[in-house]
Amino acid sequence: MANLFRSSGPHIESPETIETNMWSVVIALIPALIAGTYFFGLYALYLVLASALSAVLFEKPFVKSKATFGDGSAFLAGILLGLTLPPVVPWWIPILGGFLTVVVGKHLFGGLGSNIFNPALVARAILLLSYPALMIEWVSPVDGVSAATALQLGSDSFSYTELIIGNVPGSIGETSVIALLIGGAYLYLKDYIDLRIPLSFVAGAAGAAMLFGQDPVFAVFSGGLIFAAIYMATDMVTSPVAKWAKIVYGLTGGFLTIFIRRYTPYPEGITFAILIINGASYFLDNAFEEPHFGEVEYVKKRVAHFSAIIMAAVLILLVGMTLIDDDDPYPGSLTYNHLKEAVPAAENFEIIERDDNDILFAARAEEEIIKDLVYISRNGFEAPIELLLSLEPAGSIDKIQIINESESPTLGARIKDQKFLSQFREFTTAEADQVMAETDMISGATYSSQTVSRGVQAGLRLLIAEQEAGLQDGVYQGQAEGAQGDIVLEITVENGDIVDLEILEEQETEHLAEPAYEELEAQLLREQTADLDVISGATYTSEAYMEAVQKAIDQASPESSTDGDFEAGTYQGSAQGHSGQIELEVVVEAGKITEIEVLSQNETEGLGDDAIEEIAAQIISEQSLEVDSVSGATNSSEGTINAVRNALDSDSESAETDAGSEEDSETDTDSSATWEEDSEGEEETAAEAESESGLISLADLNLEDGEYRGSAEGHRAPIEVSVLVEANEINEIRIVSQEESPGIGDEAMAELSQNLLAEQSLEVDLVSGATNSSEAFLKAINNALTGERYGSLEEAEDLQTAKEILAAEEDSDTDSSATWEEESTEETDEEAAEGGSNG
Repeated sequence: MANLFRSSGPHIESPETIETNMWSVVIALIPALIAGTYFFGLYALYLVLASALSAVLFEKPFVKSKATFGDGSAFLAGILLGLTLPPVVPWWIPILGGFLTVVVGKHLFGGLGSNIFNPALVARAILLLSYPALMIEWVSPVDGVSAATALQLGSDSFSYTELIIGNVPGSIGETSVIALLIGGAYLYLKDYIDLRIPLSFVAGAAGAAMLFGQDPVFAVFSGGLIFAAIYMATDMVTSPVAKWAKIVYGLTGGFLTIFIRRYTPYPEGITFAILIINGASYFLDNAFEEPHFGEVEYVKKRVAHFSAIIMAAVLILLVGMTLIDDDDPYPGSLTYNHLKEAVPAAENFEIIERDDNDILFAARAEEEIIKDLVYISRNGFEAPIELLLSLEPAGSIDKIQIINESESPTLGARIKDQKFLSQFREFTTAEADQVMAETDMISGATYSSQTVSRGVQAGLRLLIAEQEAGLQDGVYQGQAEGAQGDIVLEITVENGDIVDLEILEEQETEHLAEPAYEELEAQLLREQTADLDVISGATYTSEAYMEAVQKAIDQASPESSTDGDFEAGTYQGSAQGHSGQIELEVVVEAGKITEIEVLSQNETEGLGDDAIEEIAAQIISEQSLEVDSVSGATNSSEGTINAVRNALDSDSESAETDAGSEEDSETDTDSSATWEEDSEGEEETAAEAESESGLISLADLNLEDGEYRGSAEGHRAPIEVSVLVEANEINEIRIVSQEESPGIGDEAMAELSQNLLAEQSLEVDLVSGATNSSEAFLKAINNALTGERYGSLEEAEDLQTAKEILAAEEDSDTDSSATWEEESTEETDEEAAEGGSNG
């Protein structure tokens, strides 16, 4: 009896404990954490660790464990929360999240094993509802520029490869599918997760995506669906135990995720979908519990009751989705009262034009049109934003009203401020194309502001389309850049209407683009306007298609200058390019530009010369000088356009005869002198344009020795600089204050300082991946040098060091100056300068 021991069960020993389980999941999350840190920087690593350590700290009063990290459950919950945060939230958000995770999500329900909801998702839901503007602020990987996520942009915004690797905007640990799958494979091999839940979750999401007409692969790979399916839905405390219960649990979660994405203001539905199925976990276990001896019939009845409830819920859901009130003559939230409030004097409102989202009304009084009303609905950041424009007969905006919006109450709702809306009253139909460029967006609510601007622009264009007399018969081409390449199309106009459209060239994703092309063509032939509805799942392709159609329509417009504006002949003209004068010869036949030949140019080989050819081809294709500049070769592009414009404004060089004569020689001599005068004028114009661009030319300044200070708004906060000037040259640049991204923005400013000191010019190349910081840094220096002197050099600290650095640089500049005059500019320098000018 000496070997007899008494203890409670279980009596089967296992090396697995709560601690080993929790830390194994933490290990599985390491690939996702590494990927998030790589794509979004060290600040993202801080956010995750701060969330985890805060959770551990806040749990200390609730547990008796002497271990530093307790049983690991709090650390794991904090890691999970941190990985779901946007990479640019304020520093205190993960600390507050750690508190919410442990106190509200876990111990408020009784601690580990008693919580019915995933603690990390409870915290994330509270943060999302409390600080919506902070929790939906996304940036692109590496460069940290504000950007929309794949779910917001649509299925053609990013390739499957980008989604799998994770090089897309999103939460810190949710973007890299491959990293998440590596961790999931580790958990499966360690037998910590049952594949029934992740696989059924993915299957439910894919099925729902197909049901709603979405790309199932994109739906699964985008957002946090893979992260949730592997690490959130499989939580042992909040997920069911029964085999069939796990399958139903996963299928329901996947379906709800896509449903919330589709029918609610939240682009990502993971958080609320999993919280809902967490609450149903106990019910599912009871419904699908394995029958005990003698309980088979009882279990069958329970399953039948459960199935009836599910079928009834699905039926109600489908009926609610498909019911449409056919008696309502107005879409969305628009009512007759809105129209009457906009134009009280109107007796009736006649619908002139209408499609799914946009309506043009004629407000009549005694059969006379006294105003035009345009209703526009466009998708905002959270939900559709509905606008009503009141326009005068002359085409000016009299009033703008937002009749419905569901943007964030903290920032997005500011689009209803009269200070923001009043600026649109300055636009007319003649300025429709300038609305987006000249509207001041609301800081922190850029996407919502842009949606309103797009709506106003669409309303003006709808009125323009109605007022136009019709199109000229003929065949016209248009071109625009799509998601994968250029889309080139051709429209045929007969009797003033577009009767056919043919796509000549495109490289879009076939299974997405083809249905979009068919639907867009049907809309175009029906509506006779390029302002069409974007096709869901093919946003970029749709917008490029509409842009190309608009360019073709512009050529067919009676106001277009494609026919009869130029007399047949050969014209010559020149303009200042990046490295010198660009001289061209333009051939006009039957009122159209048929050929553009380069007579002389000194642009960068492989960059500027290619830009000249591309711009010339665009001008001939579109029969218009309103073409897009070539990225990275702005000066060469604008020089080419100006040279063609100057040629068309000059007299024909071949109006009378083809043979050379003394008279022709005299004419050439005269035109040569005129060309020199025009060249001087163009150089002055270029100098003025440079001055108007906002960046001053250091060579034109005559600065007093001393210290100058200036600031400009950076990517995160204002950047303030101190510039030391001696002998009218910058000898040192000091950063007084900045809060740019560590390792990105600060390094960009250091690199720009070196380049600026070497070149003594603000026309330096922006640092790739830190565009916003680069532009703000140069703007701050510009503001410093154009302002008042801050102090003398003697008052500036470290003056002697600055002078030594200046002396060394002056010696280097003296040695290289003669070589610079003798040798031609290297290609890389020209590209950098040209790129900087573009920036």
